[in-house]
Amino acid sequence: MQEVGDRRYDFAPVLEGIFAVFASLGIERERIPLIAAGGIHTHAQLRELADLGASAVQLGTPFAVSLEGDAHPNFKRVLAAAGPEDIVTFMSVAGLPARAVATPWLRHYLSREKALQSHAKADLRRCVPKAQCLTVCGLRDGIASAGQFCIATRLAHAVHGDVKKGIFFRGAEPLPLAGAMRPVAELFDYLLAGELAPH
Repeated sequence: MQEVGDRRYDFAPVLEGIFAVFASLGIERERIPLIAAGGIHTHAQLRELADLGASAVQLGTPFAVSLEGDAHPNFKRVLAAAGPEDIVTFMSVAGLPARAVATPWLRHYLSREKALQSHAKADLRRCVPKAQCLTVCGLRDGIASAGQFCIATRLAHAVHGDVKKGIFFRGAEPLPLAGAMRPVAELFDYLLAGELAPH
């Protein structure tokens, strides 16, 4: 939420606000677990979120690039090797801001995005037959303010490790373990105890 620049969206005020709503409704905090997600990558963050009352945290990319992760090796390499300068923010096909690694396909798409958006038109033939992957889709529904590419096709390329054609979503924060592809056990040791096993 750093890009938003509005502290109202930081974890602390959001959790406080949710707990205040629970209290006003007579709901005990423990009855509904709250799971914090987004940009979490250090032991200190986990401790802070637990202290704020979060029941759990959700991390995606650090586990996707672990040795046990079943993602294609190229998929893992793209996510693990990306630095802050490699991450771009753009409008997704769902009409929401998204971050991804600036792969050849994404750089090419972004260079043409405005032109594609200016010619947006609803056309069901643009979809993978029977995919129905999104309720709202800029490409399918002709929404000019949204992304104009097929998310299912781009994700399929990424899943198969095609760095030239895939889209690789990833947060802007650094990955735990310096982005190294290491065992999940080491990731847990680092996140839960703040200790990094030597290599």
